[in-house]
Amino acid sequence: MLESILLPLLAELPQRGYYFHPAKIVVFVLLLAIWWYAWAWIDKDSVKVRSNRPQWTALIGAAAMIGVLGWLFIPVWIAGFLVYLFTFGPALTVYVVFRNRRVSPSQTVLTPAHLKRLMERKAPSDEAVHAKDRVRIKGADGKFPAWPTDPVQHEGFQALQDLLFDALWRRASEMDVLLTGQQAAIRYKIDGVVREREPVPRPQADVMVAHLKRIGGMDPDEIRRPQEGRLTGTIGAGGSGDKKVEVRIKSFGSTQGHRIHCALLAEESRFRVNELGLTKSQFDRLGPLIEQLQGLIVVCGIKESGVTGTLYACVRAHDAFMRNIHTVELAKAMDIDNVTQHVFDGRGGQVSFSRQLQSVFRTDPDIVMVGDCADRETAVLCAEYAEQKKVYLGIGAKDSFDGLRRLMEMVGDNRLIAKSLNAVLGQRLIRKLCVNCRKGYRPDAELLKKANLPMDQNRPFYRPPNRNEVEVDKQGNPIVCPVCQGSGYHGRTGIFEVLIISDPIRELIAKGASLTAIKAQARKEKLAILQETGLQKVYEGVSSINEVLRVTKDE
Repeated sequence: MLESILLPLLAELPQRGYYFHPAKIVVFVLLLAIWWYAWAWIDKDSVKVRSNRPQWTALIGAAAMIGVLGWLFIPVWIAGFLVYLFTFGPALTVYVVFRNRRVSPSQTVLTPAHLKRLMERKAPSDEAVHAKDRVRIKGADGKFPAWPTDPVQHEGFQALQDLLFDALWRRASEMDVLLTGQQAAIRYKIDGVVREREPVPRPQADVMVAHLKRIGGMDPDEIRRPQEGRLTGTIGAGGSGDKKVEVRIKSFGSTQGHRIHCALLAEESRFRVNELGLTKSQFDRLGPLIEQLQGLIVVCGIKESGVTGTLYACVRAHDAFMRNIHTVELAKAMDIDNVTQHVFDGRGGQVSFSRQLQSVFRTDPDIVMVGDCADRETAVLCAEYAEQKKVYLGIGAKDSFDGLRRLMEMVGDNRLIAKSLNAVLGQRLIRKLCVNCRKGYRPDAELLKKANLPMDQNRPFYRPPNRNEVEVDKQGNPIVCPVCQGSGYHGRTGIFEVLIISDPIRELIAKGASLTAIKAQARKEKLAILQETGLQKVYEGVSSINEVLRVTKDE
């Protein structure tokens, strides 16, 4: 019985030597090697394009394994060969199409452009340019710009790549390019301090700026009328350590020449409240007030002291899915997910800031952030609305008491303020010492006493390295710190003066008491002024005494 079944099947098998023909074995091994190479490439490439690595490697591996098993067990060699091609081939094609959509045109594979690049390998200059996208740029249209073929345009695009890479690597938050004379002056703002970069020759700078404006969705030929645009830039190998920034571009003519201003907004600038720099006691007292869905919280500071960042962090502390949150701002610093952001337009002078704010209040939002207290009417509206809902208000002032004074003057109704106000935050931004190159020293005991800091002689203070402390190489050249690029500082944090409106302070405000009396009561309640919280950062090794004194000095 068994023989009657097996004999016909064995008769259908190819003649001996036909399946294991040397040529067919070579083809089998060659295609197996191609699969192995493709699988190893996808294993690395999926990380670079920031896709799901385990998913893609498992897909390619499973497809190839099914194809190989089918090839080996199907008795007809050509049928097994086709099974292999129609399992492994489509899986590889799906990955190639997916990854090509996530990279710039100069980085696509298995496309006509890729084949053209392979055929043009004899042109070393072209290959070198295409091989070094130092910054992966995505324009305002959401597309990756292609490298120009014209030599002059090539050079200008390369200059733009170098400029953006340098700005991102140095952690610049702002960049200015001034086109005047024979050279273009370039300035960065790093950790709040302006630093000069080597100038760029004017002809090259003109082409570089034209590329920047074109990619950002602006008119490259317009040099007088103000324009705005944006793009994104990413540096890194394609993994989790990549640095990605949104570049917001403004161009306008000035008496000195054509000027380009770029604000570089990195993901790490999107702080939460617990990341702002508040001390533990400040956070413990302020946190419950932020969680409340009623009351006014004022954030104040001098120009470029981080007020907007703190307001945004307070807004992010609320659930934007469960609450109806709106902001009203003179200029939007960055996007906040699931929050309705209104930018004041004025409508040719027909609508005031307070009138636009009033129209927002009429929609009955749960939480409103007002970025700038533009006038008296704005202050009154915020104080009145905060009796039932939550309002965050930004005011330009040197500290919390100065902010309270300005609020009282604008509103003109101390009882209304006493009802609605919950807290006033005064703040500044200080640079943090680079932990890689900071130098420790023993503080003076008299200084600790004056600063009201613990007399712990075993705890060192830190400062940036002096010039004579910088290490040099064998040729005598200074070894620049790779973390802070030799500045001695890396990043910034906030120092705060948190005035909590307790019941005694609320009574003083309602009675129209002087700021001196209010401050005396706040000090009784353990309020720490800006210099004290700054010196606490020094004591903790976060910053230096000179930096705190620089930032907290009266303007």
